[in-house]
Amino acid sequence: MSIKLGELLIKEGAITQDQLDEALKCHIIFGIKLGSSLIELGFIQESVLVNLLSKKLGVPAVGHSELFDVPADVIARLSSAVAEKFRVIPVRVENKRLYVAMSDPTDFKVQEELSFITGNIIVPLIAPEVYILVALEKYYAVTRDHRYVCVSTELQKRKDRQLQDESEDFITDEAKFTISADFAESGAGTELLTIRIPTDLHSVAPKKDSDNRRLSQKQTLELYTIDRLSRDFSTARDRDDVANIFIKYLGQEFTKGALLTIRGNGAVGWRAVSSERLIKDFETITLEISKSSELSEILIGKHYFFGPLSESPSNLPIIKALQLKASDTVLSLPVVMNDRVVAMLVVSSDVISLQQRLGELQKLVYKASLTFQILVLKNKLLQT
Repeated sequence: MSIKLGELLIKEGAITQDQLDEALKCHIIFGIKLGSSLIELGFIQESVLVNLLSKKLGVPAVGHSELFDVPADVIARLSSAVAEKFRVIPVRVENKRLYVAMSDPTDFKVQEELSFITGNIIVPLIAPEVYILVALEKYYAVTRDHRYVCVSTELQKRKDRQLQDESEDFITDEAKFTISADFAESGAGTELLTIRIPTDLHSVAPKKDSDNRRLSQKQTLELYTIDRLSRDFSTARDRDDVANIFIKYLGQEFTKGALLTIRGNGAVGWRAVSSERLIKDFETITLEISKSSELSEILIGKHYFFGPLSESPSNLPIIKALQLKASDTVLSLPVVMNDRVVAMLVVSSDVISLQQRLGELQKLVYKASLTFQILVLKNKLLQT
């Protein structure tokens, strides 16, 4: 959002600095907008956030009932492609004015483009981004980004069990997912992210090509060393840069590799590679790892898993995505931040390769953790 949302909410007493810091971590790690992160963590109600922004920006808020009861002829004013591109919902038409729900009403460039496309004067209305994504799914069959599915699911659960007075500004029950205080303040250890590696590992004995994207010739021909990786991490701008660097290394060192983020009791796809090809649409897969006999310990006990994956319903999404065979050896490692699993690494190769690359893999995870911390601090500077 163009305004400094974090600074505004702190000044208004809507959130604390500690809450902003935690929300920024989720914003960086999971790639969801700051406002949605604050809502999911339970630090502010969506209605409070929208009403406050509406008051400060002088832009009317659109009600939930109006947003989800738009006439078909109004929806038809925008094509599915346009609505998805700009993440907006047409709400009503009055004369030559088209009222449009958007999460950032200060984005005048979007308003100008919509005016050019429709021939209408665009009147912005503010709505929570998570509501807009649900509305896009309802009206235009736009599949909701899995990173935001968790937000809307948590909101519904919260509404179902909410007993406190509706006038309260804050949700006081424990959020489903939280990240504790900054690493430097936690006193819980010397590493932001840690993984547990099997000490006895040495004793342990596709989709069509059109569905994948080739890694560049430069990526496949040049050895991607830890030093080069470190330089790339130092210039990473966001989580996607971190993921691309991560998967570039995995594609070089392992036959198959994947990164997933952990949300609640499940995992959401992030990036994956198989035989030096990036796997298309991997970000759409979800795993119920809490129901996997092999992977549940990653979530519950923060332990690694080493061995083949059974073809259980909870494992099938990752098995199909990576085209794993019953005999394939898999090494899966949790990425732990302040005693919470925030991501999961899955690699498959021959046993010798898994043995030889463990040390470098540990370095990779640690360097990624430092990069995330830097990104969080940069965003903190921008929001306060």
